This record gives sequence, C-alpha cells and structure tokens, in this order.
Amino acid sequence: MVKFYRSTYTHEHDFKTFSVAYFLRYPNPYATHVVSVDTLSRHVDDQGRLHTRRLIVKKGKLPRWCKMLLASSGINISESMILETSIIDPQNEQIWTETKNIDFTRIMRVVETATYKGGLDPDMKPVVRAFTTVSFLSSVGFESMKERMETWGQRKMGENLNRSRMGMGFVMDRLREQGGKIKLFQLAMQQALAQEPQEF
Repeated sequence: MVKFYRSTYTHEHDFKTFSVAYFLRYPNPYATHVVSVDTLSRHVDDQGRLHTRRLIVKKGKLPRWCKMLLASSGINISESMILETSIIDPQNEQIWTETKNIDFTRIMRVVETATYKGGLDPDMKPVVRAFTTVSFLSSVGFESMKERMETWGQRKMGENLNRSRMGMGFVMDRLREQGGKIKLFQLAMQQALAQEPQEF
C-alpha cells in the first residue's frame, strides 16, 4: 500500500534568488550525504521555461533492522542514484520538480513532487511558497515488512525536508550576502564546507 507525506512551507526569499539557489544547493553543510550532481540535459522551451534533468548520487542511511534484512539477502546499500527533473517558469515565478530513486526501487520507491510559487507575504515582502508530496512504495518481503519500510520512510521524510530547507536557506543567505555574484558565492561556500558539518 502506498504511503504519502505532504508538506507546505514558505521560504522568505525572492523567487530569483530561490531559483538560482535551487541549482547551487549542493554541496552545503546540511547535505554532506550528497556525493555528486551531474546535469544530464537542459533546454528552454518555446514558452521560455527551463527544463533540466540531473543525476544525484547520495549516501543512504538505513535503520539497523533494514540493513540486517538486506544483508541476509546479499544486498548492501551504501549509495543511491536519484533522478531530478525540474521546470522553471520565470515569467510566472513557478518551479515544478520531481525527484525519484532509480535504483533499489523494489526495496523502496520514493517519488517526491514539489511546486514552488513566488509571491508576496502580508507585509509585501517577497516569498516562495513550497507544496510537496512524497510517495513511498515497497515491494520487498511480506506485507508486514512492506508496511514497516513505507512507515519508516514516511516518518523520516519530515526530518529530511527540514534539513533540505535549512540547506536551501543557507545557500540563499550566502547568495544574498555576495550580491548574487556566483564566483564570490562559490568561494564563501568552500569556506563554509571547510568547517565542521552541521549536525541535525
């Protein structure tokens, strides 16, 4: 049975800063589990929307009971590959994204879709509102095991999204401090990453 996690959040930054930070968010001190990010394709359609597909490799953390179960079947998961698809519509200040794992999908298939919409808060300050839905589907073992896997993923997602938001906030703050100048931003990020990683 598929389980879902839904969330809304408001980022207190303007849409332009957010959209640039989205592609620059790795690495950051809250995402030390990200191993690599590669752009697979990118194009602008006839409506001026930017389409991008990226492959993200992440280190995975599984609960002990899950590691033991998989080890008994000869499966050792240390990293996972994530396919990220995004469409940025600068005219309407909107971003649509989908991320999903493309390996170990029988153990757990996780698909996250999100919509980000630029706008103003009641004080007329620019914000970006995020609407996220994540689905979890396991096909491993008996029904009780599938249920346990999906429930674990669902419960873990809140923590993961919170860390992701902290990372985005960190990146956007560094961008704003450097006046949006990418090279200065990259230098600031290198200095931040040279320090101790942030614990959460």
